[in-house]
Parts: sequence; structure tokens; C-alpha cells
Amino acid sequence: MIKKLVGAVIVVVLVLVGVGVWYFVIRDDSVEKAEVGCDPDPCETSTASTVDGTWTVVADGSETTLAITETIGGVADHAVEGHTEVGGSVVVADGAVTEATITADMTTLAFTDAPPGFDVANRARAMERTGLETGAFPEATFSLTAPIELGDDVGSGEVVTAEATGDLTLHGVTRPVTFAVDVVADGATFRVTPSEFIPIVLADHDMEVDGPGFVADVADEGSFDFLLVLEQA
Repeated sequence: MIKKLVGAVIVVVLVLVGVGVWYFVIRDDSVEKAEVGCDPDPCETSTASTVDGTWTVVADGSETTLAITETIGGVADHAVEGHTEVGGSVVVADGAVTEATITADMTTLAFTDAPPGFDVANRARAMERTGLETGAFPEATFSLTAPIELGDDVGSGEVVTAEATGDLTLHGVTRPVTFAVDVVADGATFRVTPSEFIPIVLADHDMEVDGPGFVADVADEGSFDFLLVLEQA
């Protein structure tokens, strides 16, 4: 009788573990791309008398996202994303962005997984000393190196797509990047996000993620995203 009971318990445990592996590992929750869409929709025509001047990042509604794929237990890929607070400013002159510096506070890095309740706090703690090494490199920055031509319709409330070129400094290593950005006016603010995820090769920024392979193998490449809400200073 006792042997049968122990056997039944073992079967239940194995089933529960199997469900857990499916839910947290095999179930792939893709990282969603940030959008410039407004809430409520549609976006409003700009209320600024001119777009020229200095615009600062509004903390509420702005964030950066780092996304990467990890394989847990050699079973299946799982999308992981981390979010940080972001700040900075943009200077517009004659309808073009002439200066821009955006800074992500890596010490605020927080990971999210679905479903809720999966313990992801260990990732942020691990990133203090491996991978991003946020303890040694508390900031990541993007600095514009070429003007962004916005065009005459940037204040219309319709999305305008332009090209941004600058230097991305991550993990203390600076690399040039060029990517398309979507810009839209929304009353007193502007909303800005890359048109697509910006790819990041970890080795290009001297990053290595160490850990037992059975627990998690991390991809060699990740991606970077942001959503900026800008208000005129």
C-alpha cells in the first residue's frame, strides 16, 4: 500500500514538473515591439508653436527594452525581456534633430516573463556581475552623430519615419548604429520608437554570459528597443 502511495506521489510530481517545463520554457512568449500609437487614438496634431528647441524625455511612459533568447535545460527557446528607466534630451533646429543623448539607467533593470509569478529577480542580480555587468556599467547611452530630417509633416499627428545614426555605448563599449525611427506628435508631446528592434551582438560589446548550460544557454545576439515620450523644455 505504501509503495503504491509513494508511486502515485512520484507520478503526480513528474506530471507537475512536466507542466511547469511546458509553461515556463516551451511556451514562448514573444517580446512585443514598442509602438508610437497614442492612447486614446488617434494622435493629436502638435500644439507646440514650433518643433524647434530642446525636448526632454518624460519618465512616465518612456522606457528601454533589452530582449534576448535563452534555452533552459536544453529543451526550448524562451524569450526574455528587461526594461529600464530612461532619460535624456533632443534638440531640434530648422525641422531637424541636430542633437540627441538618450541614457538608460541599467541599475533599474527589471526582467519580465509570462506568466506572472515566475521568479525573474535572480536575472537582474546576476546581470550586476555578468553579461551587462550593471554594477560596473550602470548606464547605456545613445548619442546622435548625424542630423535626423523630420520633414514638414512631423507635427501632423501622423507617423513620420526617418533615419537615425549615432553611437550606442553598452557595457562600456561604443559602436556606431543606424536605424529607422517612427515619430508622431500627440498634442504637447512627441512619441519616438525604432521602426524595428535594433540588433545587438553581445561580443561586439565585450559581453559574456556565464552559467551552467543545463540551466540556461543565452543567445549570442539580442535586441534593443525604446519608447520615448518627449516634451518641450
